[in-house]
This record gives sequence, C-alpha cells and structure tokens, in this order.
Amino acid sequence: MPYTTQAHILDKMSHASGTMIDVMDGQKSVEELQVGDLVRTKDNGYQPVRWIASRQLRAVDIEADPALRPIRIRSGALGDAKPSRDLVVSQQHCVVLDDWRCELLFGEDEVLAPAKALLNDTDVLIDRTSDDVTYYHFLFDAHQIVYSNGVETESFHPAFASVEALDEAKRAELFKLYPELEWNAESYGPSARTTLKDYELDVLMAC
Repeated sequence: MPYTTQAHILDKMSHASGTMIDVMDGQKSVEELQVGDLVRTKDNGYQPVRWIASRQLRAVDIEADPALRPIRIRSGALGDAKPSRDLVVSQQHCVVLDDWRCELLFGEDEVLAPAKALLNDTDVLIDRTSDDVTYYHFLFDAHQIVYSNGVETESFHPAFASVEALDEAKRAELFKLYPELEWNAESYGPSARTTLKDYELDVLMAC
C-alpha cells in the first residue's frame, strides 16, 4: 500500500493540535492528554485514555496527498456554540450528525459522518492556513463519542485505520495493550454509531 494512502487512512479519527477535549474537571488540549486521563464520553461517562499516538505532517507530505490537509469547522457551524471555537480535524475524522435526516433516511437518531462530507466553502472548509499539521489519536477500551471544542466526535478505532502505518513503537504499545488486534482489528468491538458510507452521505447531503 502506498505511503500516502496509509497516512490518509490512519488520519481517520484525528484531532489537530489545539483541540480542547472535555475531561474530568474541565478541558484539556489534545496534545496535553495523557494515558489515564478521564475523558468525558457521551454514552459511558468518564473513560480513561488507554493509548495515544500522534503524526506530524509537513508541507511535502500534504503536497503529495492533499487529502491529508485538515478541515476547519468554524465556530457555530454545526449549531449554537458547536463548535465553541474553530475545530480543526482530518478530512476523515467523523463527527456526530443528529438532525431530522438521520431518522428519515437511515432510521437512526445519530450517525457518524467524516468532516469532508460537511464541506461547504463557508463555515466548513479546507484549512490552508498552515503548511504542516500534527494529528493526534487517542483510544479507549471501546469506541467512544467525545466532546471536541463542544462538538461530538469519535475516538480512535483500529478497525477503521491502518495500524501498520503507525510507527513501530506505537504499534507495539497498542498490541501490548490489546494483543488480539495484531491478528484481528475487528476484535476491538463495534463503532459507537453507524458510520455512513459514501453513497449514503451523497443522499444525506442532497436533502
């Protein structure tokens, strides 16, 4: 698999530097999160972070694969104070959608959709303000919905990312915590919400 494709897959579920994550007793920037921190989740209260990884991309990486460039969701773009401040995430990072279309089209109160599906060139747009970006991934014992600058987003799920694209040390650390992942990434468990497929996103955004 080409390097750029691996990076693109890995950067699903990736928060960029400066993203504020809801934790016990307040908020913490994603780059300051530590293993063991208790993060607020939508479904299961405060859950401890089990594993963290990051990936720094330079201008040359982004030039080689523009899909690695982040998306900026401007303050208030998804509702009142959602996000509370601009949220910068990877194009494949999924956010929760909960409007009337979810129930009508898919029979779900909430679904997950990648940020790139929300692009509108006004308040959700490709971020070209920097030539480099650092993405952060954090994992719990199960896939969770967390609060990122006030927006409900997903945590890292190894079944939806290329674990092989992690650096050797982080991959070894992950497999030490969850040995079964080395043989079957699906063993991590289900997604916290249904993740819409490309054709489903086309239908949703056409409404």
